[in-house]
Amino acid sequence: MPNFPDVKPQILQLVIQDQWDRGNDMFSGKRVKVPANLNVEERDEQRHAEVRKILAEGKINSGREYFFAALIFQHSSAPVDLMFAHMLAVTAVAKGNAGAKWMAAATLDRYLWSIKQSQIFGTQFHKGTDQKWTMEPYDRTTVSYSIRATWCVVPLEDQEKVLKDVQDGAGPPSTGIRDCK
Repeated sequence: MPNFPDVKPQILQLVIQDQWDRGNDMFSGKRVKVPANLNVEERDEQRHAEVRKILAEGKINSGREYFFAALIFQHSSAPVDLMFAHMLAVTAVAKGNAGAKWMAAATLDRYLWSIKQSQIFGTQFHKGTDQKWTMEPYDRTTVSYSIRATWCVVPLEDQEKVLKDVQDGAGPPSTGIRDCK
């Protein structure tokens, strides 16, 4: 387990579990095997409850801890959880975690989709009714190039390349600007 002096071990363990349940070793960048019978939604709910408890106890303080909490909560289909994830990500940014900017954009996009609205940053992908990967519904006019860049989201042209790569079978999509500050 990595050592982050600004993250309590309990939070770190929860985010590591969250990512492993999705086949990601977030610190090595490698894929991990997920048991076929794993009930990810149930485990997500348990993690959500644990993070809410830790927050209520006042034990989440650093920008990185808020970022990890946002990452955990953005794995939900419930609009209230997704808006909470967005608030946690924005709090992480306010507490100095610039790496949480993309997460703030992504949680807002995911929230908008959950309430049947168009995403505005262009961070989310899913399979459409034709089973082809898409970013729709997506309002490409609401957010300008400069606002996307401020929130560490790649420009529209790059998003189209990412979408094409995903449609061609490439790995998980990313619309984040690497090492964005």
